[in-house]
Formats: sequence, structure tokens, C-alpha cells
Amino acid sequence: MSASSTEQKTVQAVNPQHLYALMDQLPELILVLSLDGTCSWCNLAFARLTGKSREVLLGKAYPLPVLRELMVADERKDLERWLEVPDSSPRLIRFEVTPGVGDDEAIDSVLITGRDMTPLYRLQHPLAPLSEDNLPPAADMKVRARLEHSLQRAQRAQEYVVFLSLQLSGQQPEQAEGRYNNSLRRMSQVLQEQIRKGDTLARLDSGAWLVVLEQIDCPEAIERVINKLAAALEQMQQADLPGLCINIGVAVSPDDGLTADELIDRSEQALHRSIMLEERVYYF
Repeated sequence: MSASSTEQKTVQAVNPQHLYALMDQLPELILVLSLDGTCSWCNLAFARLTGKSREVLLGKAYPLPVLRELMVADERKDLERWLEVPDSSPRLIRFEVTPGVGDDEAIDSVLITGRDMTPLYRLQHPLAPLSEDNLPPAADMKVRARLEHSLQRAQRAQEYVVFLSLQLSGQQPEQAEGRYNNSLRRMSQVLQEQIRKGDTLARLDSGAWLVVLEQIDCPEAIERVINKLAAALEQMQQADLPGLCINIGVAVSPDDGLTADELIDRSEQALHRSIMLEERVYYF
């Protein structure tokens, strides 16, 4: 039996409805356009991005305006665009185009796939910290001595010390730079107001904030304190800056480490996971 006949039988054995059902479960955006730009089919992830049902999108020309750029370009290349999404912050989507060839070997449709690049963008583009908040670097000798003393005291008292890495990220249009800077100032102010006198607020090398909470006597108190802090930070966000995102990574001694270096490193790892998984708070 030839390879071509085997391939033909394999293709005939594939159930198109089964393929559609599989594509509906994928997180990637999948859209099939006819040559006139109308939507022939899309998966549920694409429908959720637009905030409309699939039934409404079917037969509609260019369900997203950005798709026209892909269709009319002389050379169809990858395209990245920030899109306003209903009930969510803007999303950075990378689109790719694959021509669909029919039985007569002529292009009769276009397959467009989209990947949400927002978590990776946020991880790579934290908002630059402000120098005027006068926070000490976490690597400062006095800060490290204070943290090591806190850990030793907590070990004797059988208490927890909580290390939080906090990052503010998001799309930053040039025309909104002043408002973003105001948000950064307010965030530093809220952090200084929320922590107690014995706690520590410093700046990590990455630009993220480091908050170290002492004298936590039970695991339940850890979650209450972090939720209170996260709620206070979210309340101070301006309604006209929906692109801002606050993420918090949590590491707790003694479970996650016994030294300041270990706990800072693990809180930053948890921060990165929080961003990539798009969870507000992530515990190491």
C-alpha cells in the first residue's frame, strides 16, 4: 500500500466534528475566515475574547478590526496588537495566518490563530520604579541584618516571617505616563501605610517591592494580612488605567527557607508564577 493511499484513508477516518470539539478546548484563539473576510468558524476562546457568542460571530465580516490588517497585507506576517477586551484589562495578542488550500489547490479560506502574550509581556515589562520614594534596596547591609535578626527572633518564638514580592505591570501609553507615575507613588504610600512599624519595605534589584511581615503567629493570619494588603492596593487603582496589574509572590519562613536570601529568591519565583498564571497572589 502506498503512503499516499494510507494518508488518504487516515484523513477520511478523521471526524471533523471531533476536531472542532478538540479545538474548542484549546486556550489558543482559532478563527477560520473565508476570502471575503467573513467568519466561517471560531473556537470558544476567540468568542470569549470578543465577549460575544459564536452564533453572533458566524458570518460576520472581520470580527476584530485588526484581522483586516492581516487579510489585506501583501505578505501575511505575524501581527501583535493590544486589544480592548470586555470585562477585562487590555490583552496583547499575537496573530498568525495560514492559508487554507482546497481540493483544487487554490486558497479558499484563511486560518488565523492567536496567542495571548499578556503574561509574558507583564513579566518582561514591569513598570519602572520611582527614585523619589527613597526606599532602601533589599541588598543593603542594614536591611539584610534586620531581616536575619527577624528570622532568628521568629525561630525562637515559633512564629512566621512572610516575604512578599510585589510588582506593578501593564501597558504604559506615553500619553498616560504621568498617571502611571502617580499610581506608583500611591502604591508606595499605601504599602508604607499598611505595614506595621516592625515590618520592612524595600526595593528589589528587579524593581519590585519587597515587604517583610513579622510576628505572624498562624497560617490563617498570613492569608488575612495578604488579602487585606492586596485589597488596599487594588482600591487605590484609578479607573482610567485598567491596564495596570498587581501581582504578589509569597514565601514564608520556616517552610520556604531559613535565610533572607532563600526567602527573597522564592518570593520572586512565586511572583513570576503569579504573573504567568495570572493569579493575583501566588504562594511558593
